[in-house]
Amino acid sequence: MNHREAFSTVADEITDWQIAAQQLPMTELCAMTATCQQTLAETLNAFNILCLSHTDGDEPTAEAMQALGEVTRQATAAAILALGISHRARLAAQQN
Repeated sequence: MNHREAFSTVADEITDWQIAAQQLPMTELCAMTATCQQTLAETLNAFNILCLSHTDGDEPTAEAMQALGEVTRQATAAAILALGISHRARLAAQQN
């Protein structure tokens, strides 16, 4: 995948996460967010293991760069979904 395709893919995913954050029923949104946070924790752990095996003077491997991209992707998803929960809870509180 070239850089242009990668950016388009991420932009599409961000749009999908934003739609989910705004439109899913709250219980489904909470479940999706919890799953995403668990995946983020696992992704961070895998990235950390790669970093611990990396020698200081070495250039990052393609595997490490891919793992960093996955951490970024999962963190973005988790943040968007959690923000959706927070925003919708705040709106519900204001309406009551």
